[in-house]
Amino acid sequence: MKKNLAVLFLVPSLIANAYSVIPATEQGKNKCDEKTFITTKTQCRPCSLNYDIQCPEGFNRITNGSGTQDCRFGGQIRGDSVLSFLGCQHTCMKENQQPQCCPGYWGPDCLECPGGAASPCNNRGHCSQGITGNGVCTCQKGFAGVACETCDKDLFGSLCMSAINPCLEHICDPHADCIYLGPKRHTCVCQNGYEGDGQVCTPIDPCQTKSVHCPTESTVCKYDGPGKSHCECKEHFGNFVDGEGCSMTDICASNNPCHKYAVCAMIVPGKTRCACQKGYGGNGFVCYRNIMDQIRHMNSKPGGQWQGKLTSALQLFGYAYERQLSALGPFTVLVPTNEGFKRKNTSAITALLTDLSNRTIFVPSRQAIENMDHDERAVWMSKSNIPALIKSHIVDGTYTVADFHDLHGNFVPASRGNGNLITGTNIVAGDIAATNGIIHIIDKVLTPHRRVRSSTQPKLLVRLEQMPDYTIFRGYIIQYNLASEIEAAGTYTIFAPDDYAIKSYLKSKQLTSLDEDQIRFHIVLEEKLFKNDLHNGMFRDTMLGFSFRVGFFIHDAQLYINEAPINYPNVATEKGIIHGLGKVMEIKKNRCDNNETVLITRNCLPCIITRGCPAGTTVVEGSRQICFYYKPFENTIVKGCQVQCAKTVITRECCAGFYGTQCEPCPQVAGNVCFGNGICLDGFNGTGFCECEAGFKGLACDSCLEGKYGTNCDQECACVHGKCNSGIKGDGSCECDVGWRGIKCDTEAKDDNCNNTCHTSANCLLNPKGTSYCKCAAGFKGNGTHCTAIDGCEVSNGGCSPEAECRRTTPGNRVCACKTGYTGDGIVCLEINPCIANNGGCDKNAECTHIGPNQAACNCLKGYSGNGNTCTYISLCSINNGGCGENAICNDTEETERTCACKLGYTGDGFTCRGSIIQELSRDFNTSRFKIYLQDAGVQDMEGAGPFTVFVPHRKAVQVKISNWVTNGMMPQILRNHIVACSALLYDDLTADKNVTTLQGEQLKISISQNAVLLNGKAKILASDIVSTNGIIHIIDSWLIPQRIQDFATSKPATERESLKMVGAKNGYIMFANLLESAGLFGFLNDPAHQPITLFWPTDKVIRALPAEQQDFLFKMPDKAKLQQYLKLHIIRDAKIPAYALPTSSSLTTVQGFDVSVTCSNYNNEIGVLYVNDRSCKIVQRYLEFDGGVAYGIDCILTDPNLGGRCDTLINHDVLGDCGSCYRTPNCPAGAKGQQTYSCTYNSYGRLREGCQRNCSVFVRVPQCCKGYFGYDCQACLGGPEGPCNGRGSCDEGYSGTGQCTCYGGFNGTSCEFCLPGRYGPDCRFCQCTEHGQCDEGISGSGVCICETGWTGKFCETKLDVAPVCSPSCSINAMCKAQNICQCKLFYIGDGITCTAMNLCRISNGGCHKNAGCLQSGVKVNCTCQKGYKGDGRICTAINPCTDGFNGGCHEHAICAKTGPGKRKCECKDNYIGDGIDCEVKQLRVNRCSQDNGQCHIDADCVDLHFEDATVGVFHLRSPLGQYKMTFDEANKACTDEGATLATYNQLLYAQMAKYHLCAAGWLQNGRVGYPTAFSAPNCGGGLVGIIDYGIKLNRSETWDAFCYRVKDVNCTCKIGYVGDGFTCTGNLLQVLRSVATFSNFVSEISTYSNTSRKGQEFLKYLTDLSIKATLFVPDDDGLKKNETLSGRDIEYHLSNMSILYYEDLTNGTTLQTRIGKKLLITHGENQENQASVAKKVSRYVDGRAILGWDVVASNGIIHVIAAPLKAPPLPPAFLHLGVGTGIFFAVLLIIGIIGLAGYAYFRFKQGAIRFQRFKQKNDIDVTTLDTAQSSNISNINYEGSTTSPPDLPYDPFSDSDVRGLVTNEPPVGF
Repeated sequence: MKKNLAVLFLVPSLIANAYSVIPATEQGKNKCDEKTFITTKTQCRPCSLNYDIQCPEGFNRITNGSGTQDCRFGGQIRGDSVLSFLGCQHTCMKENQQPQCCPGYWGPDCLECPGGAASPCNNRGHCSQGITGNGVCTCQKGFAGVACETCDKDLFGSLCMSAINPCLEHICDPHADCIYLGPKRHTCVCQNGYEGDGQVCTPIDPCQTKSVHCPTESTVCKYDGPGKSHCECKEHFGNFVDGEGCSMTDICASNNPCHKYAVCAMIVPGKTRCACQKGYGGNGFVCYRNIMDQIRHMNSKPGGQWQGKLTSALQLFGYAYERQLSALGPFTVLVPTNEGFKRKNTSAITALLTDLSNRTIFVPSRQAIENMDHDERAVWMSKSNIPALIKSHIVDGTYTVADFHDLHGNFVPASRGNGNLITGTNIVAGDIAATNGIIHIIDKVLTPHRRVRSSTQPKLLVRLEQMPDYTIFRGYIIQYNLASEIEAAGTYTIFAPDDYAIKSYLKSKQLTSLDEDQIRFHIVLEEKLFKNDLHNGMFRDTMLGFSFRVGFFIHDAQLYINEAPINYPNVATEKGIIHGLGKVMEIKKNRCDNNETVLITRNCLPCIITRGCPAGTTVVEGSRQICFYYKPFENTIVKGCQVQCAKTVITRECCAGFYGTQCEPCPQVAGNVCFGNGICLDGFNGTGFCECEAGFKGLACDSCLEGKYGTNCDQECACVHGKCNSGIKGDGSCECDVGWRGIKCDTEAKDDNCNNTCHTSANCLLNPKGTSYCKCAAGFKGNGTHCTAIDGCEVSNGGCSPEAECRRTTPGNRVCACKTGYTGDGIVCLEINPCIANNGGCDKNAECTHIGPNQAACNCLKGYSGNGNTCTYISLCSINNGGCGENAICNDTEETERTCACKLGYTGDGFTCRGSIIQELSRDFNTSRFKIYLQDAGVQDMEGAGPFTVFVPHRKAVQVKISNWVTNGMMPQILRNHIVACSALLYDDLTADKNVTTLQGEQLKISISQNAVLLNGKAKILASDIVSTNGIIHIIDSWLIPQRIQDFATSKPATERESLKMVGAKNGYIMFANLLESAGLFGFLNDPAHQPITLFWPTDKVIRALPAEQQDFLFKMPDKAKLQQYLKLHIIRDAKIPAYALPTSSSLTTVQGFDVSVTCSNYNNEIGVLYVNDRSCKIVQRYLEFDGGVAYGIDCILTDPNLGGRCDTLINHDVLGDCGSCYRTPNCPAGAKGQQTYSCTYNSYGRLREGCQRNCSVFVRVPQCCKGYFGYDCQACLGGPEGPCNGRGSCDEGYSGTGQCTCYGGFNGTSCEFCLPGRYGPDCRFCQCTEHGQCDEGISGSGVCICETGWTGKFCETKLDVAPVCSPSCSINAMCKAQNICQCKLFYIGDGITCTAMNLCRISNGGCHKNAGCLQSGVKVNCTCQKGYKGDGRICTAINPCTDGFNGGCHEHAICAKTGPGKRKCECKDNYIGDGIDCEVKQLRVNRCSQDNGQCHIDADCVDLHFEDATVGVFHLRSPLGQYKMTFDEANKACTDEGATLATYNQLLYAQMAKYHLCAAGWLQNGRVGYPTAFSAPNCGGGLVGIIDYGIKLNRSETWDAFCYRVKDVNCTCKIGYVGDGFTCTGNLLQVLRSVATFSNFVSEISTYSNTSRKGQEFLKYLTDLSIKATLFVPDDDGLKKNETLSGRDIEYHLSNMSILYYEDLTNGTTLQTRIGKKLLITHGENQENQASVAKKVSRYVDGRAILGWDVVASNGIIHVIAAPLKAPPLPPAFLHLGVGTGIFFAVLLIIGIIGLAGYAYFRFKQGAIRFQRFKQKNDIDVTTLDTAQSSNISNINYEGSTTSPPDLPYDPFSDSDVRGLVTNEPPVGF
């Protein structure tokens, strides 16, 4: 019975399983999908606007150009009027996989029809089947039900005729239950998982009913059986979460495909982007560093093949080529191992390599050297031959291993070895990529004698002569004289057809020879292209011209150039490469490029400077013209030259009938573009589509519109019910459909004259004779009585294109669809050219080449490198310095262009750069001796900035007396006579009417004789215009001897010079010398403390020419002090200044305190002349050396505008020098001079020694003003220094005085120039007039009283008895006098009857100062000084804001400079920055990350955004509305929105100093406006460099741009394996645990666990695994005491490894799976401490332990702090063993034995007391003993020494021997 029950229970399970398998196995058989083509048309539009209209998504456009003109569109005009216009629309088609169900299936999932697919509806009805069917059965008569499985009402039985219990007939569906309801009554109910009426039950597919929510973005619903389904993750998704879907699989984390030095990022599911880290190159899958870094990496990689073996190479390369191998390239470097360097002359190698650049080095290993022949090694390892051996290992260019294999003859082009044969050499490790080259390591020495060829590769013709199969091509090269033109190019590549190819071509074309153009078409100049350089889809211009290009393609692994295969590649010549072809290339004229010549005029420069043209341009012959340019150091405009450069700008164009970047042919037949029925959209940017004429359609306009026929497609088909013979070749005839007849098929055939003999697809027609016949209808063929459907694709692919698929539709009809990769209407199919749109996906700097159907190849343009999809600019400057000179800097100005600029300290055009005159003298053998003379004579005059012109005697110039010149000390004077200062004179500047003055002061007369320039009529210029940075060199044929030379014999000491008076007497300066003597200044001049002296002294001739009174003033002046002040104006102490340094010297301050200025003339006939004090004096004689210094003769007496204003004094301070050995007494401090020497003691090595020290004198100039002068610039007091304040007051004089006058009594005014009111005369006496008179007062007044009418007397003190009466009455401004006379008052004019005030302001400005404003009121004048001046208006002096005692309002660290009256400018001092008003210490640009990691966390990467930013954090912001559209407030907000603030003036200034240049003004902080300029630009700030400051704007509503300052200066990003904001970073779980002090006890337990257990080690490693996402509960030290222990099982019970759950995710009832497989339970409860409060705080618990802290984030999980440790639940009891019966049997025996033994013991020891130690109660048992290996056994006195083994415990992976050791630290306790 039990057995039967078991079977009974198994049957339903098997049935269910079997049923569920059926759909899974047969699901794919019930679908019979069909391919269909769906066509649609775009909206009708104007044809001109229809070119770029795209089809709906998923459709392809099959019409070209503007589409077909077969529709009309409406346009509304003037209100509601609508017009219809002829328009165009595109036809769109898409291939559709039409889902279809097989017969017997229905619905989207193709479920079986009711009754089964084999017998739908039980063969008793029709099933609504198919993909759109609903599975409903339409039953036959008498049948009913879902599957017609039942009978109609009251009918039963198989034939639906019986009336029995229906349930007995099994009429319900097998998956339905039949319920009997009584006679003839029942009901069928579908079982679970099925639906229907019970008669038919169909499986429920939850995926179709959408009752299961599977997010479509990441999951798919899978049908599991009736009513069952599940969600499966799509590809590249995983970790399904119910209701949420699947998360995208992070390939970067699980299976990172990127290189270890690359950053991996997910783009879309299943796709990643790999980008090499900063400082690395590569594609992300392979990343590499520069060569030096790569070698270091290889040498230091632990366990690597080359670890420690490349140290010697590193040292050598680092010494010689660290910069080149780190920053330049590309290179190929073959790196030797340490063994390869043994016994090498490294010094010779180093010396050789130091001079090299851009080379490839082959260095053999030690083994390679040991393998050499003994004699050979002895020869080549010698010191003298090492350089030659090294040269044979140096190669230009970058070569991969593949390149070496492709080289025919195995020749590698070499710069030094010139063609090394490397056959048999093995590359030990090759193709080690670096950012600037490739590294190979080789195993063989390449000795020079192993080269089997000549040292150089043969020239072109010689190489072709060595190629016997190419003699015909060589003959054409000779015939057309092309060899010299080819060899003239730097490099070249020739594609030479072999002899067989040329003969075959001539035979097929019936030609006798190839013309010159065809030969040129096979040659590419200026490029040396190896086979590996010829990439698929690449094009190159040929020697025939830029419109004739050749392309390279790869077909079936064969490389072709155009259509010719390259069969014999890489044959090297001296300058180029030859590739052999198997076919002659035909010239295709499909390009009609335009070339336009653009002329560029270069800057005006000195005519001698040969200015080259930029790369890509050429000098226009005869374009050199005269121009003028500015010489800043001379401040003059001088004549120069400029040239024009021609640049050919090529505009790529296609010839007519060709389109696209490759100029492919438009659709055509026999050269007839668009079949002659349309216009092709050709051109370089064309699409190649045909725009058809009216009536035509098709890609090539090769067919008529529907219903059109005829050659012009202008005839309308008239067929009504038939098929028209339409098209270009059609005649419009009709083939009628079945049932129609007539010419137009418009007559219905109602009668049958053929007596039903015609086929059903034929019509019965009448012929002209009236007899009837049968004719197959349209779309059918046959004799009429038998017709078959015409297959429209049967003949010639149905007229479709060979590249199209013909598909039958209806009888006689077909549709043509272009194959994949083609486009068109099916009749004409063209290859899809992906290059037309978006450059085919290629980089913008790449050329897209159409290479096949919808296929393209991307090749970077010339000047770029990359794979075509990504192209990077190749810096022209990285190769051979861009062709610039060795002393030039190459700069990439824009892509494919560069400029050459000479380095600092050099001049030229960048191609030729020259240094200073001294440097250039050394370069020329003919001038180098002159430089030696300069050095020997100590003449350093030309070491300054210049400019100079030097006339250098040729090496072979007559050298008489040179030894005498040297002996007599005259050489410096003679050498200076060859140097002209202050001007760089070119040969063209040396005209006959010009004299120049040398540094010696002598004039050189220039003359021209016989087309030669002569100096002083003798010295002829041999070579000229050698340009240098500080002047011009001319070479002459003889020496220039000055007329006056001082003799200083070298036999005499250098200090022995004649006295000043003797020199003056010999040279005509005795009168001034006498003045110096009489003034008592000789003692000053002869005092060593003031020597050396520079003296400017007037000649005797000048002094004698002075007026007599002036001579008396000088020679008879009684006041010697004043005379000294005059003479001190000519003396400069403590300096011997050479003539060349006078114009630029900053120490020309005389003893009197006056600054002397010397200028050098560059006027036409005064070049080299020196003038003093703004050309007021000329220096007429130079270098008059005397015993105290040097004197310069001048032609005037120097005077100071404020003569006597400065009365500086020199104060002498004595300073003792350092004490030292008397043999070498220490010198005086800098600026001091020693006099006497005193003894002293000094410490030497701890001992006091006797020594000497100097008594030094230091003279300090104390600036002082003479009497009558004031201020730091010693201005004269008002009223003049002789009578300050006009003698009417006292002046606040002196160096610190203000110059303010304090007037004496009665005087007033700025300079006491006025009288107080009521005073008059020079002494300002009181006026005596009474109140009835008007006093003529003032400093010039007479004091006369003018009486009022009726008063008289001297003081108007007497009243007249009878006042005079005047008639008519006098003016109120007049007085009536006797005799009826009216007299106008003072300052009024008129006849007395009318008196008007005089316009006093018009008369001498009313007595006001010229810099004052005059304002008259009546006859009173008010004078007010103008802005910038101060005074009372009568006297106005310019205000110097800098002398206000407050530094003019400038900052304390700024210099105030007066720029005008009342104006000043403030400039911050050195090492400070600001606008002068505010200055702050200039901060060096420091990387903040270098200091304390920029405040970032120690485990974060810091990037200083300001340091890395070229503009130091400042950026420009412009309104979206355009330039200058933001108010101050708007600018402030715009910066804030960018996370920045408005920049301050200083912040913008820092950016400007970092070369930030932007010519657009913007708001700054405080309402200031300005912009930075980093270089001079005339249209930007007027050429000024700095901050163009508009000042602070009071109107904040003005609109400008803005300059913002990025507030965030560092960016902190946690390193890989850490998480956080960068300022706080946390590592993995273990790192976080160790970093928190309160977790120390738990960490200690983990440490003990890991140290004693393998599983503990795995657990420790698991905590550091970054791929996990775990939640860890950790007890703090208060919860886990130090002496408390945890088992390994307990520890792992704290970790949930399923996911990261934050505190808010720990909802009540949540369970977390732990590492041991058990679950933790989260519960919520109220905090007991807060129960009394109104709002009780809810606490969360994990397994009853309160969570005290939470959300401690780690990079691989999260930590929550709990109050006490978790205890793992005990292991479950062990299952019964199979031998349990046996065990029970023995257990029973054991129990019986124990009972017997107990009885025996009772009687045996009945009289004695048995004492046991106390047993623990049951509830006292320590459960920890379950995890212990040793238990405490109960000791029985009867069994002392015996032990009982504990029972075996169930196996627990966490309670192995390792863990047991944890919990048995204490010994067992006995009883």
